[in-house]
Amino acid sequence: MSVGKKKVLVISYYFPPLGMAGVQRMAKFVKYLPTFGWEPVVLTVKDIEYFAKDPSLLDDIPKDIKVFKTGSFDPLRVSLLLKKLFKEKRNSKRKATYTKGFSLLAPWIFFPDSKIGWLPFALAKGLSIVKKEKIDLIFSSSPPPTAHLVAHYLKILTGKKWVADFRDLLFGYGYKHCPTFFHRVLKEKTQRVIFKNSDRIITENDKIADRVKGRNFRVCDIDVIPNGYDQEDFSFQPEEKKEYFKIVYCGSLSPDSKPEPFFGALSDLIKEGKSKGSKIKFVHVGNFFGIDLDHLVKKYRLAESVLRVGYLPHKRALKEMTSADLLLILVSEEKDSENIIPGKIFEYLYSKKPILAVVPPSGAIGEMVRRFKRGRVISPKNTNEIKEAIRSFLLRKEELPLLEEKDIMIFQRRYLTSRLAQIFDNLLG
Repeated sequence: MSVGKKKVLVISYYFPPLGMAGVQRMAKFVKYLPTFGWEPVVLTVKDIEYFAKDPSLLDDIPKDIKVFKTGSFDPLRVSLLLKKLFKEKRNSKRKATYTKGFSLLAPWIFFPDSKIGWLPFALAKGLSIVKKEKIDLIFSSSPPPTAHLVAHYLKILTGKKWVADFRDLLFGYGYKHCPTFFHRVLKEKTQRVIFKNSDRIITENDKIADRVKGRNFRVCDIDVIPNGYDQEDFSFQPEEKKEYFKIVYCGSLSPDSKPEPFFGALSDLIKEGKSKGSKIKFVHVGNFFGIDLDHLVKKYRLAESVLRVGYLPHKRALKEMTSADLLLILVSEEKDSENIIPGKIFEYLYSKKPILAVVPPSGAIGEMVRRFKRGRVISPKNTNEIKEAIRSFLLRKEELPLLEEKDIMIFQRRYLTSRLAQIFDNLLG
């Protein structure tokens, strides 16, 4: 495969068979890079204890791609090893307590993130890979920021050019994970080192790029490559039409998504008697954490209207998505949340289904929904407007313009990877 192709070392802690949007981004790059003259060689971590695993994503990885996995002393890896060693089976309540406790302690103990225990393993293996595989370029993706530190030191030790991909602000929103001023200063300095020493920066959306420029970390060499959709993932027979109105939310429910305003609006609509609970269903495809979903369902008396199917393999999740009458996006109005563009929005667009976006109206998601005229954008603070929007969609009063595939081709994973390959080519001259 390497005949005539340049080689890029792809450093990604999160990689199939793990699931979630960040994993899909890197998997799709690896899938399509060979088409554009680049052979990816992947460096990732060995199996970890993780809440979302999707072995079906391995189907995206060409069989002849080399994937190197290393050990790690990070909590997710150590937790899995201890669990195997002692054959421990935690009940959900104990696991929730453990997770909450760890999330409070981690920012104090680990720097720059809880995956720092992967650094020595990844760096040692990375040096070996660069030499043996004759790597031409280094490409790292965060979160976690540790992946960029691995790439940073590899660049110093090997002299190879380095492209850094940011799926998020480097250290989360507004430094809310910094427990002290000392931690904040250290993270600020680490950011400057990473932004200064990388040869090219890629961000997931314009708002993250603007934040980087606004902090004077860097004024150029920033490219925006968003997430996207892969047409090949939609090669399935659509489900038959249901007798009820189906609202689908794909993704994790958490304090960042804050589902309570939507639940309140849905409950109010049903209580008004203008929509029987049996005629409308909210289907959640994904995990939830940091919220008591059972309590919310009980509080708003939505037991008959909420269907939780859990985390599904990607294509099965897409099948649920394409069977919806209305697709839902939820983002809270916490500080910096306007920067968020969840990966599912691009698949939502490709499905051509109407979208109800309960998000900060001035944020990136709201701009995209309005740009393509795909539905309604409503503040999470406005429960009554959310209710009226659901009613309008339910009664088929919302008429959306036809969305043709040519309108969103810029979000095809293959095309986005061609842009990445062009950046690689330009960097090497």
